[in-house]
Amino acid sequence: MTLGRLLAAKNLRSDRFATLCMVLGVALGTATVNVVLALDVNTRRVEASNWATNPELDLDASATVTLTPERRVQPAPEAPAEASPAPRQAHDAREETHEDYQVMRSAIRLGSLSAFLVGALIVFFSLAVVVEHRRREVALLRSLGATARQAAGVFVREAAWVGLFGAVLGLLLAVPMTYMAARFGITTTGRARIVSLVFPWGEMLAVSLLGGVTALLGVVPPVRRILKLRTPDTLRPQFLDAERARAYGRKTSGITLVALPVALLVYGLLRPLFREVLPSLAFFVLEAVLVMLALFALLLLVPGVTRSLGALLGRLFLRGPAAARLLVLSRIRRQGDELAWSVGGIMLVFSLLLSLHISTHALKAEVSRFAEVALRGHAFVFTRDPGALPEPTRNAVPSGYVTASYSGGTPLPNRVSAVSRADLLAFARATGRPELIAIAERFDAGTTVLSTLMARRLGVDAGDRVTLSSPTGKRTLEVAGVTDAVGFVPTFETYRNTKTYAIIEAANYPLIEPFAAPIGNALVITSPRTSAGEGLDAHSVIGEIPRQPGVFMLSGSSYEWIRRRETDGDFAIFDLILLLTSVLAAVGVANQLMLAVHARRREIALLRVLGMTPAQIRKMLLLEGGFVGLLGGVLAVTLGIPLGFGSLAALELVSAFDVRFELPPHYIVLTIAGAVVVSLLAALYPARRAARAQSAESIHYE
Repeated sequence: MTLGRLLAAKNLRSDRFATLCMVLGVALGTATVNVVLALDVNTRRVEASNWATNPELDLDASATVTLTPERRVQPAPEAPAEASPAPRQAHDAREETHEDYQVMRSAIRLGSLSAFLVGALIVFFSLAVVVEHRRREVALLRSLGATARQAAGVFVREAAWVGLFGAVLGLLLAVPMTYMAARFGITTTGRARIVSLVFPWGEMLAVSLLGGVTALLGVVPPVRRILKLRTPDTLRPQFLDAERARAYGRKTSGITLVALPVALLVYGLLRPLFREVLPSLAFFVLEAVLVMLALFALLLLVPGVTRSLGALLGRLFLRGPAAARLLVLSRIRRQGDELAWSVGGIMLVFSLLLSLHISTHALKAEVSRFAEVALRGHAFVFTRDPGALPEPTRNAVPSGYVTASYSGGTPLPNRVSAVSRADLLAFARATGRPELIAIAERFDAGTTVLSTLMARRLGVDAGDRVTLSSPTGKRTLEVAGVTDAVGFVPTFETYRNTKTYAIIEAANYPLIEPFAAPIGNALVITSPRTSAGEGLDAHSVIGEIPRQPGVFMLSGSSYEWIRRRETDGDFAIFDLILLLTSVLAAVGVANQLMLAVHARRREIALLRVLGMTPAQIRKMLLLEGGFVGLLGGVLAVTLGIPLGFGSLAALELVSAFDVRFELPPHYIVLTIAGAVVVSLLAALYPARRAARAQSAESIHYE
């Protein structure tokens, strides 16, 4: 037992770089998951007091008005001419309000698994290669009397120590990383700011323990080969060992064991969410599981792809000294399976990065489409005070501009505000939109206008009816139209809640008076369109209105810019996850190249004897690193595009946003370029070490 511990310690010291990379793989993988867990717990704690951000709070229906939808049922031919109303089932307001919140949290928790998976790949690859390179050493131990179990026990101890050190380091790193993320305003919803932190130590310890167990799983495939090792065959000259040349092709099969800890993490991270809102998340989770299964299948195919596609890409794109280029191409064809581990890590990171940017681009485009309808060309002046805007503010609007004066809105989830028919009609005519003018002409005391999201939630359309109830009375209103072009006033709510509203005629204001500020609480300003289609210069109008305490003034374009920035903020935590995953991918590439340098030190020394300069050796390793990035980037595009399409399909199904798949061409270029740059940076240190090889080493090797 003592000899086994000594040999394990000696092996770890002799492979210091690989040991460091394995420890970092476990540490950064578990730390990323733990940071996400801690941020999620603290985000929910900060938002716990607000119903709009805490799905566990009960909705107080008495704190706002009630909207009951009714669908107009067309009569049969023999029935009376007048249609009869029939109740229509609306979507649950609580589920509708928190749907995006839950999807976001689930996506973030699942996204953190990318770092865990890349860290596991580093451990699996390193242990597989290290054990393979020590086959002759194991055979010598067996010939000196050691049993197969004793020899295998050395590598199990190595894996156990790597798992232990990595798990402890990951747990310790998670604390300052969480503090730093909170300091930069990163949360799991992008809606709040964390001031003080609490840590879910139980869950974090479980994740760290699982990360340590991953290292032990990584040693299982190579240990099985050690137990089957035949000493005479292993000790014979290497050029006679044809089986060894095929060893790397078999090692990749051990990657399937990564599915065990990842599956456990998926269950552990999403179990509380399953209990809360399983119906609304079922499709999203199913999509995520299918994507993960497809990812594992693709990773298993990477070795073959590396050999075939890699040789083609190498001939087309690799440039440099002829000798270095030919040696790299030969290594790709003969040992592409070994490179596949690094290629798979780069592919995983940059495919997720591409799909994330596709999703962000789609959401920003959705904001721009909404702005085109409801924001651009308008200016908004409003107050959060319970009364109307100050008279100097209302009188300061320059002549020639059209204003629509709105009441305050009733509290969520049924936000209703009032406006006079005259104001709405004048505003609609100023926009020059015929469909909007038609809606405004139908708008009166017996009708209402709904935003797109409010109509979606209530399940109604133009011509249907909605019953508005409050402590002061009840009235059934016909839906005059569904549009976002009128009635929108910026509020300090989430984007989805801001877009979910109804407007009623000023004569019906008494119905909402117990919950809403009087008419005049907000102004929406525009100007008649000219023959050239030009409208309001919102910034100049706002500049002419004197500043008043408690009065907010905003142009439509400014509000659009704010919402686009908030979209970036919502996805900031994904940027953090992918940054850490990119670091792990770079560690994996550097580790693969360093192990290759260690295994090929005789080859490199012989190349030096044959006349290759240190600069040529360095270029050869840099070309190899560039190839890993190039192939990983190409595969990332191949995987990232359908992944982005699938994520948008899931988002459109479970949320209310009209997101559309678009792929800017420069995203493809940046994905491949980023993968190549990361791989080249990771190859700098191994290339420098390889260039230091002494030609005399070829005489002493083995």
